[in-house]
Amino acid sequence: MIIIIRPSGEIALKSPRSRRNFEHTLANNIRNIIKEGKIWKSQGILFLEVNDDNENIEELSKVFGIASFSPVILIKSYNNLEDIVNEAKEVFSEIVKGKIFAVRAKRIGSHNFTSLDIQRKVGEALYPFSRGVNLENPEVEVFIEIRNNITYFYHKIIKGPKGLPVGVAGKTVVLFSGGIDSPVATWMMMKRGSIPIILNFNLGGNIHRKFVLEELSILRKWSGGHKLKLFIVNGTDVLIKLSQIEKRNRVVMLKRVMYKVAERLCDKTNAKSITTGESLSQVSSQTMTNLYVTEYGIKYPIFRPLIGFDKEETIELARKIGTYEYSIKLPEYCAISTKARTSIELNEVLKDEEKINIDYEKILENSDVIEL
Repeated sequence: MIIIIRPSGEIALKSPRSRRNFEHTLANNIRNIIKEGKIWKSQGILFLEVNDDNENIEELSKVFGIASFSPVILIKSYNNLEDIVNEAKEVFSEIVKGKIFAVRAKRIGSHNFTSLDIQRKVGEALYPFSRGVNLENPEVEVFIEIRNNITYFYHKIIKGPKGLPVGVAGKTVVLFSGGIDSPVATWMMMKRGSIPIILNFNLGGNIHRKFVLEELSILRKWSGGHKLKLFIVNGTDVLIKLSQIEKRNRVVMLKRVMYKVAERLCDKTNAKSITTGESLSQVSSQTMTNLYVTEYGIKYPIFRPLIGFDKEETIELARKIGTYEYSIKLPEYCAISTKARTSIELNEVLKDEEKINIDYEKILENSDVIEL
């Protein structure tokens, strides 16, 4: 079986050097998923040859950097339009039988006929088998793609997730709570080509750990075959430290501790950013003032892919990704029951930080590390 793989449109807009790098990474990610098969590039698209019984083909729809792909029904070498029309009639007559159809043709190279000629002639040949032609709203579409003297016949275009191949944008440390938001933020950073390094503050023991691992098993399917490294920090030790400061400051201070540990993890893993699932003003700790206080002095850029999302939009995306059913099972750990003030003074938080005197390096050193 031959599969035509169309890379995301934005890959074609890169400089020649960057484009080669992106296409090479995409091909490697495809190999990681499919395992067996031959991949080659031709005129801006990728071709994948696999055994007909390969069961992993549908997984291509989870490989970032792919706009769409099509399993090819037949490949032939032709030099004239008549042969193409006759072959199309043989290939597609059963597919359009009793249905309203449309023919889509694409042509690259020098020929004595146009794409419109192909569509017209093939449409005429298939018409007797069908219930008619409708180019705007057909029940079924058939495709003929000619590249120089090679003709490809197919009738499916399966959408990919687009984006950039995972691995082309470096690493990011993700503050991963296991709730609805952080898995979606992780997915969105992978879509932009980043490899996530997961940092989880465990506040709920084994049950918390279990659901985090289940969510990551889903995200692993979107990673282009890249392994996901998880660092699990004992959050209980941090909460004991936070008991020394005013209750209303504890939520913001906890987040600040998370950022500080993430900063050390960036140093350790050569990641160049920190990612969170925060959205502006979604909860009291996520007001603009509190976000400023939380990240003050952190030397790495902080990405918040969900910053403009409301909760319903995030939930919709979580359902699409497949993490939602696990995220909602995770108990809400309200170890810090008092809500944060909507506007906390930076000086006050910095004084609290001195008071609790947390050893961030030690927290990271004592974390459990799991590779999925």
